[in-house]
Amino acid sequence: MIKALVIAPYEGLIEIMREIDVDVDDFEIHTELGNLYEGVEVAKQYEKRGFDMIISRGGTASLVQEVVSIPVIDIQVSGYDILRLLTLVKGFSGKAAIVGFPNISQGASTICNLLDLDINTLTIEKDHEVEDRLKSLKEEGYEVVIGDVVTVEAAKQLGMNGVLITSGKEAVMEALDEARRVFGLFSRLYKEVSLYQSIIDSDERLIGVMDKEGKLICSNHCFKKEFSQEKVENSSDITDIVKKTTSEVEQNKIVTLNNQIWHLSTSYSDERVILYVEKAFPNQTDEVTDERKQYAIEVVTAVPHLLLTGKSNQMQDVIKQVEKYSRMDEPLWVIGETGNGKDSVAQSIYLKSKRNNEPFITVNCELLKEGQLIELIDDHFFTNHAEGIVYLKRIDRLDLQSQKELYHYLRTETGKMPRFVVSSKEELRIDEHDATIDHDLFTVLARLIIYIPPLRERVQDIENLIPVFISEFHSKYGKQIVGVRPDAMNELKEYDWPRNVDQLKQVIEQLVLHSNSYYIEKEAVQTLIELLKQRPRVDEGASSSIEINGSLKDIEKKIIQKVLEEEDMNQSRAAKRLGINRSTLWRKLK
Repeated sequence: MIKALVIAPYEGLIEIMREIDVDVDDFEIHTELGNLYEGVEVAKQYEKRGFDMIISRGGTASLVQEVVSIPVIDIQVSGYDILRLLTLVKGFSGKAAIVGFPNISQGASTICNLLDLDINTLTIEKDHEVEDRLKSLKEEGYEVVIGDVVTVEAAKQLGMNGVLITSGKEAVMEALDEARRVFGLFSRLYKEVSLYQSIIDSDERLIGVMDKEGKLICSNHCFKKEFSQEKVENSSDITDIVKKTTSEVEQNKIVTLNNQIWHLSTSYSDERVILYVEKAFPNQTDEVTDERKQYAIEVVTAVPHLLLTGKSNQMQDVIKQVEKYSRMDEPLWVIGETGNGKDSVAQSIYLKSKRNNEPFITVNCELLKEGQLIELIDDHFFTNHAEGIVYLKRIDRLDLQSQKELYHYLRTETGKMPRFVVSSKEELRIDEHDATIDHDLFTVLARLIIYIPPLRERVQDIENLIPVFISEFHSKYGKQIVGVRPDAMNELKEYDWPRNVDQLKQVIEQLVLHSNSYYIEKEAVQTLIELLKQRPRVDEGASSSIEINGSLKDIEKKIIQKVLEEEDMNQSRAAKRLGINRSTLWRKLK
């Protein structure tokens, strides 16, 4: 049995490994998520836990190979992987380019020539070249960048659409074959290492071995359980003891690590320092505290880059307004139906503004407790964050009294204030008896307005949004979907999407999850759309009860539909609540 650690640079590779793990019986596979230096940290943590080898991909595999002593197998990018992505990208609008290391760019260039595809291919040798190459492409009008995780993340930072080249099952199976070959070559060495490791693991003391430079070479199970490699190597006490051991004699010291007191003794052999560590006081324990809380206010300094896309005139107007208003400081009001991207617009305003090095503060008005807004004002919360942007999300959910207090504060405060971005639903009542928004507050905060039309009024954007969503779920779930059949696309465009872009994204996610081919088919779309049509609209105030007339199968379907509704159409959560798997749930809905 080969014990292999798979370090997946993206989530979709984890899904593929789960599928493959069912089919192989000579591997014990453990999979962890980690890209580049995150993957390096994972490798360091797991290296000495008895794994025979590490399997990863691309730049992550190269970096891991530099820091571990066990074999590292690189999952190669196959021609199938590149061909699938090129087929998917044909559905994107705008100019596209492939940017990657030679193992990606050379094969991609050949396939593009064979298929007569107008896709520019650029080769890079080092990570630091990526940003300059992408900036040049953006200046030349390129919108879509295809590459590895580093390239895709850099593209998103620049506001471009990044599409990840993922590895299919074929490439992973080839990597497992290579792993089998390497394991055969190193099996004798593994046995020797396991013997030595078992000897030191049987010792109740904490045993670690360091070189003269203070790098931890190996350790036993007890040692690893108490100390991380970084903790030991960065300890000034340990470093001093290692130096004295190599230049003088064996040491016996009392040291403090992890807020505990330890007795440490050393010996010197073959230019290695052996550490023997025991608790100085056996009854000492660690204190663990849980400080996890939820708040209606979130202060963040790193907002993910989101791509606003759409070729309709309405969406192009929104994108132009975002570009223009992001350079201003006046308060901005974003109006639109539920699920239509108001948060994305607010975050895009922040990312494109000169304030993007300061905090982005979200105040979720519907979660504010009674009196909490006054507490924020009394604590000078807003003036303390005057250099940043405050996003008052769903301000129409704030009670009118609090709105009046906010207006009074904004009119009388003389100190420097942050820029306010506000969002609300489209149905605003300002001057009526049952107003939802205070007229004076609206006048102050709606100096600039961005209106996001509902998706049903810009059907053209559906074709632009779907490839973006597929590429996102492509890397998340490890699927190899390259597009949507024309008749399936027509079904998607004919639905009115009452919950707008969020609902479209949820539907595409479910279709991707349950698709077993390279294209999303009409039948799957019809099944899911029919389920959506049976779901009560949010504004209809439907009863939460379930009618029990009809056959047992009908009642069962109603229960499933109700649970799906309560779980926001997330089939994974609904299946978990019902105690069935996703496949069974999907079958019962047909």
